[in-house]
Amino acid sequence: DSFYGYYNADEDYFTHMVGRGLDFRNNTMPEKNRNGEYSTTLFTHEAERLIMAHNASEPFFLYQAYQAVHGPLEAPQHYIDMCSDIERESRRIFCGMMKALDEGIGNITARLKMNNMWNDTLIVFTTDNGGQNGVGGNNWPLRGNKATVWEGGVRGVGFLHGEMLSSHGTTYSGLLHATDWLPTLVAGVAKMDLNKTASLQPLDGFNAWGAIESNSTSPRKEVLLTLNPPRGPTPEHPHKLTTPGTAAIRVGDWKLILGSPNCSEAIMPSVNVSTDKCPSGWVHPNGIEIPPPANPSLIWLFNITADPLEKTNLHEEHPDVVEMLRQRLEVYNSTHISQATPGIDPASNPKNFGGVWTPWVKNETYHEGVLL
Repeated sequence: DSFYGYYNADEDYFTHMVGRGLDFRNNTMPEKNRNGEYSTTLFTHEAERLIMAHNASEPFFLYQAYQAVHGPLEAPQHYIDMCSDIERESRRIFCGMMKALDEGIGNITARLKMNNMWNDTLIVFTTDNGGQNGVGGNNWPLRGNKATVWEGGVRGVGFLHGEMLSSHGTTYSGLLHATDWLPTLVAGVAKMDLNKTASLQPLDGFNAWGAIESNSTSPRKEVLLTLNPPRGPTPEHPHKLTTPGTAAIRVGDWKLILGSPNCSEAIMPSVNVSTDKCPSGWVHPNGIEIPPPANPSLIWLFNITADPLEKTNLHEEHPDVVEMLRQRLEVYNSTHISQATPGIDPASNPKNFGGVWTPWVKNETYHEGVLL
C-alpha cells in the first residue's frame, strides 16, 4: 500500500501549503521539494508510476482522489487559456482546472492500456458533493449549493467503465449513497464475502452491483441527508415547526426538509451571487441566483422523481407523507450523538513539526513531521 497526498483541505495547488504549514506527503514523508509543481500533474504522474510498476497479472486497486476541482481556484495559465471563451473569471479558471484533470485521466487510461490492464479494469468516476457556486462550481438547473441539503448539494453524478459491464451506454437512476461503494466493489465486483471481514461490520452501505448491472431497483430505499433535529410539526400546528433546526431525509421518491436549510460554507458577495449565504435558490452559470419563494413554515416536501428541481413544495397537500418521513427522522434521532466541536489545539501548530502539518499524538516523537 502507498499514500501520496495531503491531510487537510484547501491547500495551495502549487506551494502545497495550508496556512503556514506544508501539507504534502509521499507515504509518511513530507514532500518538501515540490513547490511550484501543480498537484493535478503530480497526482497523475504518481498514478502512472504505480500502474507501470504493477504486475498486470495481480489485482490492483487505485483510489485516485484528485484535489481538483476543489478550491482554491488555481491552474497553470495554458489550461486557463483553453477556456478563453468563458467570460466569468471563476468559471474560466474552474474550466482550466477541469482541462488539467481531463488530461490527467486520459494519461492514466493510456498507461492502463500500455501495461495490458485496461480490459480487466473497472473505472468508477464519481464525486462527493455538489458544486460550490462561490468557487467556480455550478449546479444549474438544480437548486442550491455544496453543503446544503438541496439537490444541488447532495445529488452527485458519475460513471462506470469496464469491459466486464454487461451493458454499455445506459443510465442508472437508482438511489445510491457514498457508503454503498465499499460493499458494491468488495462484494459485488471482487466477489469477496463481507461477512468474513469483521473489521468492516456493521456496514451502512448496500451492495448495489446487481442492481446497477441489471438496471433494476436499488437495494437502498432511503438516505439520511442531515440531522440537527428540529421539533414539530404538532397536531396543533401541522404546518409549522416549534423548534427550528435542520433535518432532511430522502425515502423513495419523497424528500423532506425540516428547519432552516443553511450551510457551513458561505458565499461572499464579491463572486456576483445575490446573497452572502449559501443559496437556497437556483444559481445560473452566470452567477446570478433566482431566489426561491418564501416559506415561513420551514417545511419542504418534494417528489424528487417528478420534481428534481425542487420547485413544488407539497407539504400541505401530503401531511401524511410529512409525518411518515418525520417518524423516520425520529428513528435516526433516537441514536443521534451530538457533534463535538472542540477548539483548535495549539499542539497541532505545524511550527511544532518543522513547518509540516502532522498528527499530534502524545507519547510519540516527531522530527520535521516524521514519526521516529
